[in-house]
Amino acid sequence: MTRNLGTVAGLPERAPGYHVLGEGDAFDVSDCVCQAGACSPVFGGEHTRVCVSVVLSGVFHVRGPEGDALAGPGALVLGNREAPYEFRHVDDGGDRSLVIECSDALLDQALRSLGCAARDTRPFERTCVPASLASLEAVLMARQALEQGDAEHLREAVLGVVDAALRLGGERADVRVEHSDRQARRVARVLRYLESHIAEDCSLETLAGIAGLTSFHFLRVFRAMTGQTPRQLVIATRLRLAAASLSTNRTRVTDVALESGFGDLSHFTTSFTRAFGVSPHAYRMRTRGRK
Repeated sequence: MTRNLGTVAGLPERAPGYHVLGEGDAFDVSDCVCQAGACSPVFGGEHTRVCVSVVLSGVFHVRGPEGDALAGPGALVLGNREAPYEFRHVDDGGDRSLVIECSDALLDQALRSLGCAARDTRPFERTCVPASLASLEAVLMARQALEQGDAEHLREAVLGVVDAALRLGGERADVRVEHSDRQARRVARVLRYLESHIAEDCSLETLAGIAGLTSFHFLRVFRAMTGQTPRQLVIATRLRLAAASLSTNRTRVTDVALESGFGDLSHFTTSFTRAFGVSPHAYRMRTRGRK
């Protein structure tokens, strides 16, 4: 399967490659549109500055000194300065990410804002922060910055993403089990299914069937490779979809809940309020006030 991820719904259409959105002393930001597939060579190098990539679409495997992970939509891929990295694709379909490289000065400022003493330029203890409720708003800010395309939204997104990366990436990931390329492809198949079928049946049994594994084996392998359980990812993805819908259109809240995969309005409202600190209606009013 090959598709042009420059045409992800809601995002500006762009050809494959790195598209510089902003450059400066504090940070550089690029929109990375990739069409690499399973037969593509491994891509590697060394980070020149502290780097955070917000995965907006697709799946790829990342490896660094702090470990490895299968990164899918909503994940934050982390890189310390002067640290080696390796990206490879376990399936076809490509991916798209907002890539942020920040200066030591910006890093120091961000750490101090969190009440931390300035550290060296290696603040991350893990290679990837999986999509979760804790990183939801930062990922949404990154996507909205690409949709809006202006410098102010971009700067706000950079600060939000770096803040989330520092808060969530400073602790080591759980010990991971060894996995094969075949298992990676099975989990990638599930991540791509969730990307386009999140409002449909996403039960453990259904996802395990898509992976071709028993439920017990699938749960263990999925968590080991992504850093979270399937249910955690489903809820985070549905809430991210709902929040994006609330901020960009006038669809009724009840319809947003159903279109995002929530079975009833009460469950949606409770989950949304717990994740964002405000009700769906209040979130819609707040985000529209930013535009």
